[in-house]
Amino acid sequence: MREAPIYFVVIVTLLGCATDENVTSQSEAVCDVNPMLYPKNARPFDRSLERWSELLWSWIYAQPLDQNPILDPTGDDCGIGQQGPMWFLAAVPGSTLGTNVSRTCTIPRHKGILVQLASTVNDYPCPDPAFHPAPGQSLFDFLIAPITPLFDDESGFAISFDGIDLVDPLSYRYTSDDLFLFKGDLSMQAFDPCVTGHQQPAVSDGFYLPFKPMSPGAHTIVINGHDMEGVPVTLTWHLTIR
Repeated sequence: MREAPIYFVVIVTLLGCATDENVTSQSEAVCDVNPMLYPKNARPFDRSLERWSELLWSWIYAQPLDQNPILDPTGDDCGIGQQGPMWFLAAVPGSTLGTNVSRTCTIPRHKGILVQLASTVNDYPCPDPAFHPAPGQSLFDFLIAPITPLFDDESGFAISFDGIDLVDPLSYRYTSDDLFLFKGDLSMQAFDPCVTGHQQPAVSDGFYLPFKPMSPGAHTIVINGHDMEGVPVTLTWHLTIR
């Protein structure tokens, strides 16, 4: 079985809000205490957050390896390939870039911002001839089955925005409910050997923070997490909204 790549991000924001005595679920409570985030079931810019998480991966794969935002230690490449109303902030690949990464990014006003925390993608086909669905198994079931357990017991993110802690960031989990298509730059074969350079199907799962458009000015987001081996990783985003 192919091992899917997994990537961890560090970033977030929030402002406190009053608790609503009429809240009836944990999901609703999180929406109330994280007012800078879209509600978990929102459809910002007429797309589901599951779909935006897939488009974030499509954006990552489309960029050349030597300018890829997920491999960028400084944030210099954060604007490459950004299109549309949602701005993507990529995770860091575990501790590959170091255990204390600081990125700087300037973002246009009125953009939603989707922050990738910890996420994985499983794509098809791959060079391994044994990597294929079992008889009678759908391609979606084949791809999604090995990755969803990876995040079931995830814990340990501490995220702040301008010194204010975000509440329950791991409740913002988005999983593909169907195959999606992406076209990867061929240079990304060094990142994922399954990249074909053509349209190919994939699924994704992981944690993402969907921010509403931020106010103009400077913001600092700090995420403390860990890689798959448990090595602590801190990512700091210095954002300027113009």
